[in-house]
Parts: sequence; C-alpha cells; structure tokens
Amino acid sequence: MRVDYKTTIIMLILALSVVMVSGCTNVDYKTFDKAGLSLQYPGNWTEISAPATDQQMANQSGFNITGVFIDGKSIDSYNFIMEIAVANITNSTLTAAADNLNNNYIIKEATQAPFVNRTTLKNGYDAIVYTYNATGASSNLTVFATTYVFTKDNKTAYYIIFATPSNNTAENQKVIQNIVDSITIK
Repeated sequence: MRVDYKTTIIMLILALSVVMVSGCTNVDYKTFDKAGLSLQYPGNWTEISAPATDQQMANQSGFNITGVFIDGKSIDSYNFIMEIAVANITNSTLTAAADNLNNNYIIKEATQAPFVNRTTLKNGYDAIVYTYNATGASSNLTVFATTYVFTKDNKTAYYIIFATPSNNTAENQKVIQNIVDSITIK
C-alpha cells in the first residue's frame, strides 16, 4: 500500500482547522451559584478561602466575599484569580456602590488610576468596569485586573475581580468574557 504524504498532511491540517474553527475543545465548566448570582467558570479552577485582607477591604466597601477561585496552587502562586462579592444597595445606587469599592479596595491595590467604563452585560445588567495594573493586597503579585460591578435591580450589587500576573492578553480576555457572558442574577 502506497502512502501519499502530501494528501495525509493536507487532511490532518484540514481536520485540525475544522476543530479550531468550530471551537470543539473540551473545556469543562463548574457552576458558581450563591447569593442570587450564578455563573460558569473553568473546571480546573479551585475554590479557596477568602483572604483576610481582601475580605477586610471588601467589607470596608460594603461588600461580602462569597467566593474566590484560582487557576494555580495558592493565593501567592496563580495564573488567574476570580473574586466574587455581594452587597445590599437598597439605600444606594450602582454608581455609589462602585465608587465605594473603588475608594476602599481598588485604589489600594492599583498602581495607577483605573480606566472606568459603564456598560451593559450580555443579560442586560448595568455594570461599571474598572481595568488597572495592581499589586494584589493578599498575594503581593503584580497583576492586570478587571473588576465588574453590576446589578439587576438596584437592590443588590455584585462585583467580580479578575486578576492575572500574565498581563492583559486576548486569551485572558476571552476567559473573562465567557464567565461574564454566563452571569445570571436570580
């Protein structure tokens, strides 16, 4: 039997291209579902206890941390971290809650003034997004951070801080966008 190597290579490239274009990758996801918030995050991430310093800054901002997840070994050795918190804003607004978080948490970690953007998330939730370089209060790692502060009803606000020491890459932004697009507030 004679093997035509050119044809074999072309068929392998074509098959690989179909898999890449179709997005056929086996990425398992886990579900976070607490305090009225549900979202999907990568299955290889591990939940850890909320670091005391982060919890203290969140509390000073009027928030309570409900989950911390890492892609890595520990709070001071990770590729990605996601911190989720909730706050009652019945007597406030999303803008006031975001400002409070910025003043009591974000600027304590940020190495420069954060870029701030107001947007609407995929499921229609109002959001304020902060992007900035920072030094993690608990990890002391230099990170690129993106923080979403959002609400559905102006009664409860949530924040999600995403941080990675590997900087702001297209791959990291895709991970963040996939998580943010999966957000559902009950």
